Amino acid sequence: MKIFRFDQGTSIPISDFGSRLLVGPITAEDARVRVQLMYLPEDGVIGRHVSASRQLFGLVVGEATVSGRGGESRILKPGYAAVWEAGEEHAVQSKSGATAVSIEGVFEMWAMGVTSRVITVEDYDPAWPEWFKTIHGYVWPSVADLAVRIDHVGSTSVPGLAAKPIIDMDIVVRGDEEVRPAIEMLSEIGYRWRGDFGIPGRESFDRPKDVELPTHNLYLVVEDNKPHLDHWLLRDLLRDDPLAREEYAALKRRNAAAAENDMDVYIAAKARFVAGLLTRARRERGLPPATYWDPDADGPED
Repeated sequence: MKIFRFDQGTSIPISDFGSRLLVGPITAEDARVRVQLMYLPEDGVIGRHVSASRQLFGLVVGEATVSGRGGESRILKPGYAAVWEAGEEHAVQSKSGATAVSIEGVFEMWAMGVTSRVITVEDYDPAWPEWFKTIHGYVWPSVADLAVRIDHVGSTSVPGLAAKPIIDMDIVVRGDEEVRPAIEMLSEIGYRWRGDFGIPGRESFDRPKDVELPTHNLYLVVEDNKPHLDHWLLRDLLRDDPLAREEYAALKRRNAAAAENDMDVYIAAKARFVAGLLTRARRERGLPPATYWDPDADGPED
């Protein structure tokens, strides 16, 4: 069983034809599926059985507990979905009642994954800057006429810091009016726009599927807006402070072990520490304070 998000935070704004709405993609365009709505009453149950095909159970209203192979369970809230593979035993229970969309058949997921097979935090690898250069070499020609630069951010940009082996990078443009043209330029080389994932000012993209590149997260930001500031302030503080680096690395290793491959849990577990570092970085540079995500509130910021 895997868990995905399709809530507002992972949705894309649509303005074509005078529209004003958000769309949360769930499956890819070439899906061959049966789609149904399921209504579970109070104490409703979908008994444990084997999936005949790939099946998605996406919660729209209420709360439900889903389980998959091996009896693993997870509480779903609206905007989250469980996906079971063909032949996987699964079950659903809802004490309060719930409404869900069910998709069965052949489909590729476009919603954002929450769970993964393994969350791995590795010792710093000197190859990571070279990975960044490789990706930069592919992306930069498409945006060179518009962007200011592409920044290497995230933990892999900090020498000596343990990290997940995933390159984070910001395409930096000068103003908001350049965001939409940059999105269109990136689509021409295979990057699919995914919206801001609940972080206004930081546009996210799915990687091209037919290009061999190191694993990476690509973002689009306006120079020195809040998401961009947060990225480079954290990077530079960790580059300059060995003690903060060591504390952060140890925290990430503990979190990876405790999260059981649930990315929401992993991110929430380090949110307060990161917020503290960013608050300190802003103070040291004479920048105004900012509000950061509280993991006890609704949903992860990132």
